[in-house]
Order: sequence, then structure tokens, then C-alpha cells
Amino acid sequence: MRLLLFDVDGTLILSSGAGMRAFHRAFQQVYQVVVDREVIRPDGKTDPWIAREMLAHFGLEKRWSEQTRDALFSAYLEMLEVEMSLVAASGALHVLPGVVNLLDILAHQPDFALGLATGNLERGSQIKLRHAGLDGYFRYGGFGSDSEDRTELIRLGICRGTRLCAPEPVEAAFVIGDTPLDIMHGHQAGARVLAVASAKYSMTGMEPYHPEMLVPNLSAVDDILSFFRA
Repeated sequence: MRLLLFDVDGTLILSSGAGMRAFHRAFQQVYQVVVDREVIRPDGKTDPWIAREMLAHFGLEKRWSEQTRDALFSAYLEMLEVEMSLVAASGALHVLPGVVNLLDILAHQPDFALGLATGNLERGSQIKLRHAGLDGYFRYGGFGSDSEDRTELIRLGICRGTRLCAPEPVEAAFVIGDTPLDIMHGHQAGARVLAVASAKYSMTGMEPYHPEMLVPNLSAVDDILSFFRA
């Protein structure tokens, strides 16, 4: 059995900035801070990491506590549902090239178990995938709600996938992502990495991080299956 752990944003879907708009609205509600532009670069970061960077940007680190964190994430998830609904209704929510075909094929292969390795909160990933029509493919995962550290959440995802597959042994784990952080943390977690240049990072930009496979999108199904089974 092989575990395949997919990132969400930039790997499976593009949601036209819905997640960060939801964060900005939640910050205004919880911290009374108006965020009218991108103040941090969120690519490849976990939701708790994004929240801490935004707090640091506004000098509000001392207001980060268990209570305010829970309030922020609760507001964020409410706003995310609204933002994703708006994006989907406007036609600005895009499932990336090759994704549906690849997932359909993988889901019917007995030697693969599909999961997630995403910095999104688990509930946030469910909201995004549901609006994109991709919520039926993934059986386990590691999430930003598990850990702020991406390596740790990938390891948790691998552990959950391994338990799910038991007693059948797991031969390998793969992370599929679109940023250098996906590559770096996937390797640190002991996974092989398929990097896809489908969002903000080009193939040239990700080559120095040495993913085991690098593709422009997920359309080359035969090549990707061969890589997973090598």
C-alpha cells in the first residue's frame, strides 16, 4: 500500500483568495483590525502559522491565547464558508488541470490510500473541498489544526494512513504539493514528493528543493502512476 497525501490550495484547487479574505474578516471581528491588503505571504504555511504572522505584523502577539485563537478560528471558518460560497457562485473557484481524472483513477486502485497533508484547519479543508466537489476522495490526513509545524502534521497524516491501512503494510508515503515548503517538510517527514507547478511557484523555482518528481500540472496520469509505483 502507498499513502498519497495531497495539499489543497494550489495543488487541487484555486479559490481566488477566499481563505485570506476569510482570515482578514475574522481578524477584524476578533481583534478589531482592518486588513485591506495582503500583509503576509501565506503560501505553504499552516493556518496557525498564518495567524501568528498576521498578529506579529500588527504588533498583537501578546493577544494570542487559547481563547482568542479559538475565537479567531471559529470566526474564520464561518467567514470561509461564506467566501467559498461566493467564489463558487461567481465561477472563480477552479479545480486544477488533471486533478479530477487523477483522483478518479487513484480512488479505484487497490494499492493507493488517498489523504491530505494541508496547512488548512481540518474543517477548513472540508469546506474548500466540498465547494469544489472533491470531498469524497480523502480518507485521512494531517491538518493545520493538528500542528502549526508542517512536518509534524505530515507525520501525523502518515501515521493515520498507516493505521487505516492496517494490517496491510505501507510501502511508501508521498506528499503532493505546490510550494517549496511542501517539498522541504515532506522530505523532513520521510515522504517522497511530487511537486506541481500549478500555482505561484514555477518548475524552475521548485527545482532547487529537489522533489523526486516535478510536473507542470497533474494531467500526466501514466507518468504520475509510474512514479508512485516505482
